Amino acid sequence: MTIVRWGPLELPVTLLTSSELAGLANTGISAPGADIINTGGSLYCDVEFVAGAAFSPSASGAMLDVWVLRSIDGGVSFEDGAAGFIPSRDPDLTIAVRGGTSIIPRAGASRLVLPPGHFKAMARNRLGASIPSGSSVRIASYTEQAV
Repeated sequence: MTIVRWGPLELPVTLLTSSELAGLANTGISAPGADIINTGGSLYCDVEFVAGAAFSPSASGAMLDVWVLRSIDGGVSFEDGAAGFIPSRDPDLTIAVRGGTSIIPRAGASRLVLPPGHFKAMARNRLGASIPSGSSVRIASYTEQAV
């Protein structure tokens, strides 16, 4: 009988840096991050938002929406999405963030399905406050393995 387990987490990769996120106002839409290549063929990833400094996310429903913009031509072009406008579909993932006054939250979500090949990410701020400098969104990928 084959048993299927999670494989080990890969080293974290940064999807969105302070360049895309710093100062992004509430309801603001980030520019897409750098091109990332899923060379290892990982199927899933866990996603983490790390605030770069203290800020005050809304106590009611602070969230960060994340889209994974796929490329089917080796990274030459990507699915629609740019600073100021989102893809015409729901986000791939919404990270719920703890609200509070002058806090440095670290929040995540699991099991985002990764596309093969090239992709980029972008975000919409629904945190109720501007995102502080030094913030990032990162992933750690993994797959299933038969043992």
